[in-house]
Amino acid sequence: MMSRQQRKLFHVLAPILIISAICALLLGITNQFTSERIEDNRQQATLRLINDVMPLTYTNDLLNDRIDVTDARYLCTESAVSVFRARQEQNPVGLVLMPVVAKGYNGRIELAIGISYQGEITGVRVNAHRETEGLGDGIHQEKSDWILGFTDRSLANTAIDTWAVQSDGGDFDQLSGATISPRGVINAVKNALDYYEINKQSLYQ
Repeated sequence: MMSRQQRKLFHVLAPILIISAICALLLGITNQFTSERIEDNRQQATLRLINDVMPLTYTNDLLNDRIDVTDARYLCTESAVSVFRARQEQNPVGLVLMPVVAKGYNGRIELAIGISYQGEITGVRVNAHRETEGLGDGIHQEKSDWILGFTDRSLANTAIDTWAVQSDGGDFDQLSGATISPRGVINAVKNALDYYEINKQSLYQ
């Protein structure tokens, strides 16, 4: 049996404990809802980027038809690169590699690269970069249409020595005041095509 002092203490602490428990429960529910919403937003952003570089018709769920690969030589990163496979009625249509890493003036440039089953570029987009505003950031699709110049390119229709900016004797425009960033992106796209050519069959398994 509680003493008078204990009962008094209980009456003081009980409401605090109840309120604390309710707050903890509400916080847990809010965190779960927020986490789910953040994850959903992240997946939607990923899907929009995928669709930007993979405009071909497909019938599968690319977010779930995914594998991770590593190849620092061709993909320029030690980290895993996601491969989102596009299929139509189980037949391979193409895939999206991301993030493929290019070497920019101020560090890494992360790319999403779409490649058709036949080996043609369906689209390239910059997902992240730290290039200088007004110079190297012209590689970004929101700054210029330079990045669109890769569409429909392949190893078959673009000679090896023309995968370069025009000042280096290549086919690709250079950005005014910036050459390192375009060179890095061009090399990364070419390397991604080489990687695809070597690993084509296993990438769809």
